[in-house]
Amino acid sequence: MLRPALLALILTGATLPAFAQPPSETVPLLREIKEWVVGCDNLRNCHALSAPSGVNEEDDSSLTLHLWHQAGPQGYLRLRFDHRGEPVDLSTLLLDGQPLGLALTRDLHVELDDQAGDPEVQSYGVIEDASARRWLQRLRNGQRLQLPGDEQAHVSLSGLSASLLLMDAVQGRVDNVTALARPGKGAANEVPPRLPAPVLRKFVSPPPLNAQEQAGLVAVALKAATPEEGGSEAKAGALTAQQAMTVARYDCAAYNCEYDVNSRQRQAPYTETPLNVQPLPLDGAALQGSVWYDEASGTLSYFYKQRGIGDCGGAGSWVFDGERFQLSEFHIMPRCTGVASGDWPALWSTTPAP
Repeated sequence: MLRPALLALILTGATLPAFAQPPSETVPLLREIKEWVVGCDNLRNCHALSAPSGVNEEDDSSLTLHLWHQAGPQGYLRLRFDHRGEPVDLSTLLLDGQPLGLALTRDLHVELDDQAGDPEVQSYGVIEDASARRWLQRLRNGQRLQLPGDEQAHVSLSGLSASLLLMDAVQGRVDNVTALARPGKGAANEVPPRLPAPVLRKFVSPPPLNAQEQAGLVAVALKAATPEEGGSEAKAGALTAQQAMTVARYDCAAYNCEYDVNSRQRQAPYTETPLNVQPLPLDGAALQGSVWYDEASGTLSYFYKQRGIGDCGGAGSWVFDGERFQLSEFHIMPRCTGVASGDWPALWSTTPAP
């Protein structure tokens, strides 16, 4: 049986919308689509990047294509290639065995700053909106980008079109002139505005721990941690005039450790107090891998590596506001493809305290 709304459209001769789903999805969002990974943060800013899904060494690539589309009617569009290894000439790129041509490659500009501090990564950006759209229009119908003579320097385009459509849906652009996958006649000003960024409440620096407080807190934290493999280590830092943080590390594997993270009274017997930490989105597992607290800024951070070189995993940080740790940023990369942590998709963005 036809639903009433659908029957009314048919009877009136109206056309069904080109995209049947809602104009946006719940954010933050992380999705793997064939040979691509898409992440959209809490503001609806989206980042898609090529990421081979294979687990064999021959599936690895020294070339990664990033796409960023900021939310909102005037949100910027940017495209960037990262190449790991010796400098290359991207003007020779082949799309399905055919040269891309000067009309596209002349828009590539070498970026001088090292990506994520890695001097072995060379980046080539397309920073103008119209130029980036010309690139995507060409690439959407292709299968593979390849540097001639270099089997390791390739980008699979399988999943690119679906990734662009997902980004459009998240940002409410489907059938809009600003859409990447399915542009239409909708005016740019009809695109929903970017969601407001949470404003972090300020951390008020307390008196630092004195030597006696440091020694007592570390001793209690070490006693509470139960090492199973390897030795344990603990550090302490001030939270407020009455409270302190203790971070005890134990049971380390090859490149990740377990941690016992607590807030405690600064005076003996250093009793535990409630630790209020804003949960990570998407059921992210926090406070593992490497964990540290910076008492100068009131920042609690973690970095988790899925493998030793640290090109996949999760990372996040929180800022203490006197009562709770507010989530400041969160990045995640589910596939190990050589992408440095500074270029992992951001799933949570905030505005610093004024």
